[in-house]
Amino acid sequence: MAVIAGDGMTATDRTRRVVVTGAGTGIGRAIALRLARAGHTVVGTARAPSRAAELSGDARAAGLPLEYRPLDLSSRNQVEALAASLAEGGGIDVLVNNAGYGIFGAVEDVQPEQVLRQFDVNLFGPLLLTRLLMPGLRERQGRIVWVGSLAGRQSLAFQGHYSATKAATAAVSDALRMELKPFGVHVTCVEPGDISTEFTSSRIVLGGEESAYAARAARSLAAVEREEHHGPSPECVARAVERVLARRRPPARVPAGRLGRTTALFLRLAPYDVAQWVVARLYRF
Repeated sequence: MAVIAGDGMTATDRTRRVVVTGAGTGIGRAIALRLARAGHTVVGTARAPSRAAELSGDARAAGLPLEYRPLDLSSRNQVEALAASLAEGGGIDVLVNNAGYGIFGAVEDVQPEQVLRQFDVNLFGPLLLTRLLMPGLRERQGRIVWVGSLAGRQSLAFQGHYSATKAATAAVSDALRMELKPFGVHVTCVEPGDISTEFTSSRIVLGGEESAYAARAARSLAAVEREEHHGPSPECVARAVERVLARRRPPARVPAGRLGRTTALFLRLAPYDVAQWVVARLYRF
């Protein structure tokens, strides 16, 4: 495979075996398809076995080196089984931790079991999968890409738990980057802003009219959905991931998309209270 060098990338003819979690829809699907079309051998995961089978059939029909495995990241047994299967199949070169979902609701309105599942899917499951695959990634001097979010840099009202998982994702990514550098394993966190995907319709909304936050939450949800619907396609994130894999020394964090890069720069330069005020106005907190 030939990768076109640019933006600091180094061309390489090496193809890799890649795992992309949460590749059934949205950003994960865009990443899996883009890397498969570029010649990489890709294993995507989807939570529903029927969806995994359907997508595998589509990939075969298109002649793509892409297969899907069912995986619920909240199930330790499924995570361990997938890791063992991948190791038995010869290991992997790249792990893209993309799977995740959103909960929308005031911190007071989200029940403990809902918080636990949010962290299980967005952080604990991906972290377990990463740990299990790490010996092979060290041996092959592989890559780990975490798909985080700019919500991990600036928390959002009514998305506190989602923001917390993405802040933790970036923190774990940074720590792994330092720990694995001596072994030749590069770790990067790609951070999208608002992207137009099925994430919007699959978000779990809590609270309801009886909530003390009902009016503000409804106003904010409408603003959030508007921004997402008008956001760029998930292809901008897929391109960012492809560029990360093509670089010999990828950066620690990569905002995705033009607006994402602009927002990341603003969040880095603006005083925190100013950034929080601007974000609150944008999302009508």
